Amino acid sequence: MRILFFVTIINILLISSFPLSADAGTKPKSGYYVVMYKNYSVNLDLDVNGYEITNSSSNNDSSGQADINYWILPGKNRLKIKLSPRKGGKESSLGSKTAVRLFIAQAGQFPDEGEQQFSFEWPEAGKEETLSSNLEKTIEFEPPFLPPTSLWEKAKTLEWSSALETSSLTFAETFTKALNTKKVDQIYPFIEFRSKDTSLVRYAPYQEKEEKQSLEGMIQAIGATWKLNKKKVKFTLLCDNKIVSLTDMKGAPILTGKKGAAIPLYLSQIDGTWVIVR
Repeated sequence: MRILFFVTIINILLISSFPLSADAGTKPKSGYYVVMYKNYSVNLDLDVNGYEITNSSSNNDSSGQADINYWILPGKNRLKIKLSPRKGGKESSLGSKTAVRLFIAQAGQFPDEGEQQFSFEWPEAGKEETLSSNLEKTIEFEPPFLPPTSLWEKAKTLEWSSALETSSLTFAETFTKALNTKKVDQIYPFIEFRSKDTSLVRYAPYQEKEEKQSLEGMIQAIGATWKLNKKKVKFTLLCDNKIVSLTDMKGAPILTGKKGAAIPLYLSQIDGTWVIVR
């Protein structure tokens, strides 16, 4: 994923009797962590290490997949699942059910052709159940390998405070001003770490020339139309407090431009400085 990530139009540990299976056998030593999910007639909230994969705000059936290499941590990882009853909706022709699976896929594979690490299903196969109240589960797992990244070693563990809120917003304002200069040499330093590190995570060679060409394309498309919404900003700590996301109260990006463009802000502190990292 190159610099074009900027021009994006926004797509409780409770041990219970939920069925959960883990596949035995040789564990992969590299690849792509992918979560596949589907939910019908119940709402699904799903996150990994605090990063939101899907939420129940749409109140609609959904199915999809998410590449989560960016969010896999050393040691213990947490995939949180929350099911909630759907109000005022008709039951899907597929019935009421939810499934979540984690795969490790290799380059050139479809995700479900990869090595399945675990699966979650509600209700159990062959059973019929009605969801009358919220059900929550946290699946904890230690990854068989860590996607290549320098972030977790460099990022400071954040102890959140009003001072950090202020300084992170100041950084976002400075970044917005740089975007509106429409000058590559002023914008690129803000996203250089992210470009290099996410190339590592995606097993893609870092090519500065291509990154800057993509940035130039974004500048031509969006121009100096970037605006930062500082009203009621929601600060969410992710990944064992190594990353903070800045969104509005609904979880949408606070940095937006014309044509529906938006820049998600995921920041870490490295060597005492705010850095865009994801």
